[in-house]
Amino acid sequence: MIDAEPARPVTETETRSRAESARRTAYRSRFALVYVALAVVVGGGVGSFIVLISKPEAAPAPSWSSWKPDGSPDSRVKQIADRVSKRYRLPSGTQLAVALVGPPAVSAGGQTGDVPVRAVAVRPDTSTGQKEESDIDIIDARSSMMFILCGLGESCSIGEGKASEARHALLRREALELSLYTFKYRDDVSAITVFLPPRKDAQASPTAVFLKRADLKDELRKPLNRTLNPTAPALGQIPEAELANVNRTTRPHLYSYEYTQAQDGSAILVLSPIALGA
Repeated sequence: MIDAEPARPVTETETRSRAESARRTAYRSRFALVYVALAVVVGGGVGSFIVLISKPEAAPAPSWSSWKPDGSPDSRVKQIADRVSKRYRLPSGTQLAVALVGPPAVSAGGQTGDVPVRAVAVRPDTSTGQKEESDIDIIDARSSMMFILCGLGESCSIGEGKASEARHALLRREALELSLYTFKYRDDVSAITVFLPPRKDAQASPTAVFLKRADLKDELRKPLNRTLNPTAPALGQIPEAELANVNRTTRPHLYSYEYTQAQDGSAILVLSPIALGA
């Protein structure tokens, strides 16, 4: 007969060993879950990274114009005046007008130097009954710019050909292009006056196009070629859609002008609205 070893009571040490083993098993299970979660997160991150680097780069925003001036603020506006004016030609090939540019000022006659223009007073258009004569808009001229389109004839008139609606439209197109370039590349300019050449027959008062930056806010937000074609048109050959843009932006801002003296001796440019062809 085989004598079996008598059963022994479970000691406290064995009880602790079983509890420790159970805890270790639980920890291993928890760590396994953590590793799985980390793997999912890392895998998702890697997947997103792969998607990002595999996507094509977004196309850069189109530039506002194919040409832009550089240098100091004064240099930029002179480059604009020179480049834009040379593109406009008469049927003979002669330049339509030379563009002179600078801060607002007026010749002082016999006095030495020019008198600075400190303000622009824009009289209202009362023809529709929406405004009163007293509704005069006063603009500080110190943040404005002035262009003079001077023809090659007597007193800056255009000596070649005759005044016509087509020629006036071409001059207004030039005024618009000068203004757009200046507003775009001179952030400090808030208003622009472009004086158009006088008629050589003196049958109409000289006119000016006066534009504030806000007047062209929509045109400044989109590329220039959506407002004006890259090539300046010949006389009488402005495309219909482009002519509509020129008329829309310049006709409401066409004025006759005169100067008056302020109390401090500076000049005030007074603009009066006119109908096209008046």
